[in-house]
Amino acid sequence: MKQWITDTPSSTRFPLYTRANADEVGPTPFPPLTWTLAWEQGAIPGTVDAWVHLGGFRREEFRDPVAEVYGCWGGYFYNQVSVGRVFGVRAPGAQPDDIDRTYFGSDPDVPRYVADPRDADDDRTEALAATLNAALTQDRITYAEDFLNEARGWRSARPQLHALTELELLAHARLACATYLRRAWDIYIQVTISASVGPGVTHAIAAELDRPDAAVAAFTALGDVESAETNRRVWELSRMVSRSHSLTAAFDAGPADLPKRMATDSDPDLDAFRISFDDFLTDYGHRSPHEYDLASQSWDMRPEIVLDMIDRIRHQDEAQSPESRASGGSFMREQAVAELTRLAPNAETAATLIAAISSGQRFFRMRESIKDALVRAVHEVRLPLVELGQRLATRHALSSPLDIFYALDTELDEIVTGEADFSAELRARVDQFDDLRRRVPPPIVMNGTPIAPIDTWPLRADTSTATGSAPGTLLSGIGAAPGVAEGPARVVVDLAEVDDLDPGEILVCAVTDPSWTPLLMVAGAVVCQVGAEGSHAAVISRELGIPCVMSVRNVLQKIATGQQVRVNGATGMVEILT
Repeated sequence: MKQWITDTPSSTRFPLYTRANADEVGPTPFPPLTWTLAWEQGAIPGTVDAWVHLGGFRREEFRDPVAEVYGCWGGYFYNQVSVGRVFGVRAPGAQPDDIDRTYFGSDPDVPRYVADPRDADDDRTEALAATLNAALTQDRITYAEDFLNEARGWRSARPQLHALTELELLAHARLACATYLRRAWDIYIQVTISASVGPGVTHAIAAELDRPDAAVAAFTALGDVESAETNRRVWELSRMVSRSHSLTAAFDAGPADLPKRMATDSDPDLDAFRISFDDFLTDYGHRSPHEYDLASQSWDMRPEIVLDMIDRIRHQDEAQSPESRASGGSFMREQAVAELTRLAPNAETAATLIAAISSGQRFFRMRESIKDALVRAVHEVRLPLVELGQRLATRHALSSPLDIFYALDTELDEIVTGEADFSAELRARVDQFDDLRRRVPPPIVMNGTPIAPIDTWPLRADTSTATGSAPGTLLSGIGAAPGVAEGPARVVVDLAEVDDLDPGEILVCAVTDPSWTPLLMVAGAVVCQVGAEGSHAAVISRELGIPCVMSVRNVLQKIATGQQVRVNGATGMVEILT
């Protein structure tokens, strides 16, 4: 296989794309329908909307109809570096090098920024200055609050999918993509960019005061964080199990067929658990292992995913509760804010610092809430397609219900109406996609530089062996959650590979999502290969009060399971001890 059917053309105006930090969004390749529907018709136009609404770009600067704000090669998602560099030129106080450091650190192999006369734009700089100043000074994020109110009504507004015709199901999926998903990406990108303002100012002031570690601590254990609330609810369900003899026996028998057994047994504890579990799925059933992928089966589609989480967590003692672990982080945060304020050289600096910390805390909370709404939007697109796939498989238009996700959006009308038989072609794509999953995509794509044929990309099996590093080796990353922890490393490439994580072990992984809840709730610290302060692992680590270091290059090869390591979540340093 030389190319894949969803490979995107690169851009001459914005030529550089990267896989750096892309695992946060797409750790595995996206199937064709996810890219051609959810991304090309939802995420991409929504992201363009956000850049325009932020004031950083004019709409006509991007390619039409599919803008070059993201890329996809071999099914793998790529971030756009050049757009970020132009933002760095236009944003007050920023530079293109700031964007490069976020993605690449000091990698000498990355093509350097080359100035373009179109990059500087005084009007865009003025508009961005107003946006970023508002992020620092306004007490409310009204546009995001309004959007959240809209998103809360999506579930109740959803039509009875079983009552729709096949064509109506397809039309509803496309409508949800063009409305819910596009708007969700618009608000999410706006909030994400604004969430960098307060921490950026805080880090700058803390560095001047020679207390850079306090800048990370100032955003620890904030409380009222959407993704952390998921952890708390899972913990409560696990406590119901650990405190009940009948529930413990039910889980000891295996969680796989537990829903069927709970439906037939009349034990009071089982009844209470079933009600609480159903409430949880009502609130969080839209979450899934790969949340930006339409083909990823959500928690309400596969409740055993959550039951497996509960099964892992039920064995932990009360000291591992989210509340207990977060208490130390709250104290650390209060101390850091008080110390930075005390060290401020004058009242003006102190006032700026307090405003920056308040802004960062406000936007960090909102970012997680908007991320949850974005995942809900993905789910609203997913559900009618799942129903459609099941019907098409029933009438043998598809070999399997999930084959629908291997179609291009442009092929769906013919598949639904029966004008063309794509079943064999979709089956072939499933096999090809399995090969894509085994490949390691190139780290960067540069317009004008040929992309190697896919069948020459290295296999993951040939690059995944962790040999570890010698004692005394120092690895650097981004300090994302404060504190220092020592312990044996547990390297996790795939969540399915880990049956248990002993309390206090250092979790080393590429990236996390909500399905990793059991591991984050017991780990002594977290080290991730990609990500930044706003990443899932960083946010949850801060809420749990455990150290976290992000963006440690090639950490999956540099640390081996069992090696003793020390993690400093404030400085971003990881030391190999043995």
